[in-house]
Amino acid sequence: MNLVKKGFSFYVFGNIHVALAVYSLVKLTSLQFGSNNDEIACLSFFGTIVSYNLIRYFQLDKLNTSISIWIKANRNGLLVLNFLAGAGCVFYLVKLERSEVWLLIPLVFATFFYVLPFRSGTTGLRGVPMLKLLLISFIWAALTVILPLVSSTDYFSDSMWLILGQRFFFVFAITIPFDIRDADFDKPELLTLPHLIGTDRSKLIAIIALMACIYVSSTLYELRSSNYIIDTVIMSISMILVLFTNVRRLRYYTAFWIESLPILWYLFYLVFADQFVFENHDIGIILTP
Repeated sequence: MNLVKKGFSFYVFGNIHVALAVYSLVKLTSLQFGSNNDEIACLSFFGTIVSYNLIRYFQLDKLNTSISIWIKANRNGLLVLNFLAGAGCVFYLVKLERSEVWLLIPLVFATFFYVLPFRSGTTGLRGVPMLKLLLISFIWAALTVILPLVSSTDYFSDSMWLILGQRFFFVFAITIPFDIRDADFDKPELLTLPHLIGTDRSKLIAIIALMACIYVSSTLYELRSSNYIIDTVIMSISMILVLFTNVRRLRYYTAFWIESLPILWYLFYLVFADQFVFENHDIGIILTP
């Protein structure tokens, strides 16, 4: 049992779970647009492991004490994990088309400068008030929607931009619980949303963002379609998890349960969704026999 617990902790806090969440959102885009983006999905998975662990490495002295202790105790395992993930990044990176690489470059730089200062005496992008939440939402949305479709220009339609907006609002909403969880630990000068407007109002903004996701679904799908129902169910579960977020929750609440929402969304589409691809230029769906 102790071995299982250690393995589960490594899966969650080694950022394998969040990488699987990003992978799931890329594959969700694949289902929605009928595209083939397995290379990008795998690259996103390995890249998320490397980038998230890199961010934690440079923030080690600023992390929650328990997480910092865990990282130091599992340093060797994390080194092996990051080496394998880095090799996976290289393997799939060389398979990308030029347009995909060009879009990936600014996303990598934004991640790199998230914690690293631009010059001596300055702070990383994370230290810019309110930018953290917006930056994470934008990177996830671009990585999981635009990147998988950038080499297929026919997909740059109204439907794609609506899905991009929906993905941004979804990630924005489920990231707020992380700021609520860390509200007593983050420095006040970071001006995270809970510091700025309080926990209750932060939850309200997350709920509004999730309601916006449901509205986007109503413009994309028939209200009786399984796709709309799935989106509504996922957003409703997300609302419940947001409402029950507080600073006293165990880190597994956010690091596992909330990060499981993208995985659940993808699995629901994989099993229950209508078979379709979005039209190239008009809002709507094309059902396939």
